Amino acid sequence: MFVFILLSIVVTEVNNLIARATKLRPKNLRKNINRIIDDPVIQAKVYTHPLIQLVKADPIAPSRRISEREASRIANGAVSSVDFIDAKTFVDVVLTTIKAESDQQLFGSLLNVIDGMPAGPERRGLRAMVNRIVTTGQGMGDLRKALPYVQDRRYRSALSEIVNQIDEEVSLLGVEPSSNVALMAGIKQIESQNLRNSLATVMYSAGSWDAARQNLETWFSNSMSRASDDYKARMKLSSVVVALFFALALNIDTLNIARTLWEDPARREQISSQLDYSVQSGELQSQVDVTQPGGDDEFRANQAQPANELEDALGTGVEIANQLQVIEELRLPIGWTVQNASGAPDMLSDPNNLWNYFPANNPDGWLGLLAVKFLGIAATVIAAAQGAPFWFGIVNRVLRR
Repeated sequence: MFVFILLSIVVTEVNNLIARATKLRPKNLRKNINRIIDDPVIQAKVYTHPLIQLVKADPIAPSRRISEREASRIANGAVSSVDFIDAKTFVDVVLTTIKAESDQQLFGSLLNVIDGMPAGPERRGLRAMVNRIVTTGQGMGDLRKALPYVQDRRYRSALSEIVNQIDEEVSLLGVEPSSNVALMAGIKQIESQNLRNSLATVMYSAGSWDAARQNLETWFSNSMSRASDDYKARMKLSSVVVALFFALALNIDTLNIARTLWEDPARREQISSQLDYSVQSGELQSQVDVTQPGGDDEFRANQAQPANELEDALGTGVEIANQLQVIEELRLPIGWTVQNASGAPDMLSDPNNLWNYFPANNPDGWLGLLAVKFLGIAATVIAAAQGAPFWFGIVNRVLRR
């Protein structure tokens, strides 16, 4: 178990190094968001929004029109280091992006007329009503009731005409006047049928604006749960590959190690004492904690990025080398040798001697050695892939008895 913990720490450090170098978390996050937002224009505007910044590109104003080709290039560009997006922030950005152009089309003229009115309580009141409509989708009825009381006949006539035009456009869209008309209009203009249908279903099934927002946040959170599961699966596969590499390269054979410890009580007692000291001193606990900052099975707020990524990578490399040195210092049957054993029959059964695995060198015993070695390496890989916290927990329970 001590060897499994040390090797698991090495595997996790290598995985973290690979994940940081390849920006695996941000790429996985973008991949899963692409599943729910499959419209490239909305993707580009959301990904470059100052509150998101998932890709390295200048922000695109929600109301700005861009081609689908340009949007695809931006959305699929280089990712930043962001690996977590809060559900509420994501929903705010998406809704703002979707309804920005519709707000301008439906209410732009109305606001222009109001802004042209003389300063005073009347203009402030009308402006507040329109802002409420734009923000919450509520208040068109109050605005209609207020228009007959506008003192200047010119402004009253202009505002009434624009409100009638808005009502006509809303009726053509097939949207309920009491709903957030700008948002529903924006949803109807989305090119992607899947995204359009999904958002429309969420909005229509909600009894209120707050309920609709909650539904959208739940929709996004569920998608992020799938993203977390995808990332965990990829890291598990990576753990198996990395563990297999080190197990083969260093010849960390569980069966051979177990047999050696079984037959050598002195060495077993020495390693047991070393393990007990590492646990009691807290040294092993700190090493396990460092390699597992928050768990690979969930997305979380991005950790502060190192000022020098190369320096950070070198530091991780030093930690990996230190762990491998600790494994080597256990003086267990780890590592390969290449020695001609043709003149020494007793050496033909040595599982650490590569020479013995060639049929021409060891015709009677190579297959049996290979089968046992396969089982020993496989056991090491499976054990190391479980992670250091798994084995550390077992060791802690054993030592407390």
